[in-house]
Amino acid sequence: MRVIALGALSGATGDREKGEEFTVDAKLDAKLAADLLARGLVEPVTESAPPAEKAAKAKE
Repeated sequence: MRVIALGALSGATGDREKGEEFTVDAKLDAKLAADLLARGLVEPVTESAPPAEKAAKAKE
């Protein structure tokens, strides 16, 4: 499951900065994923924003 940190995190997730996207294995770490979501520390990523380079090339 791709998530985005809503604040600085450390611990089981590793060191994460606010706004950083990372993956939590929902099958292996189901409790961790559920806890992070329930506590409002992360939110699911619906779709990643395209890199700026690709967006600029599409306009040309």
